[in-house]
Amino acid sequence: MEKYLQNKKLVIYGVSGILFIGLCIILFCDRKVTCTFESKQDNHVINAKYIIKYKNGYVKKVKINQIVTTDEKSIIDKYNKQFEKQYSSNKKYYGGYDYKITIKDDSISSNVVINYKKFDMNKFIKNNEAMKQYTKDGKFTIEGAKKMYEASGAICK
Repeated sequence: MEKYLQNKKLVIYGVSGILFIGLCIILFCDRKVTCTFESKQDNHVINAKYIIKYKNGYVKKVKINQIVTTDEKSIIDKYNKQFEKQYSSNKKYYGGYDYKITIKDDSISSNVVINYKKFDMNKFIKNNEAMKQYTKDGKFTIEGAKKMYEASGAICK
């Protein structure tokens, strides 16, 4: 009988431990959503991947990889100017931006990390009123992020 009670205690402790670890993962660990986008134009293709890391319903960081593939140098030049202007401006005015732009013979890619702990969301909302619908209490929500990226044609999972 004593051995039975010891085994029962071990099972209870084991199940309790697993439940505790699961609860810690849910409450304290970052979670992520990945959104993908593809657009085919007459003379180029755009592929984008957004990895959204969040905790407690709020976005902490977004990693963005965009690739534009084309045989036309003028299109690569156009996107290079556009990316550089947008990312450097956002970094300067709102903070939290790190980016790298890479040009190859037939493509341009941008890798961007937006750290929302360092990003001035209130200033961004003030300058981009439409962004307010994707936030709560001045913070970018995971539901808002998915809604925003899906509105631009991305698929989020």
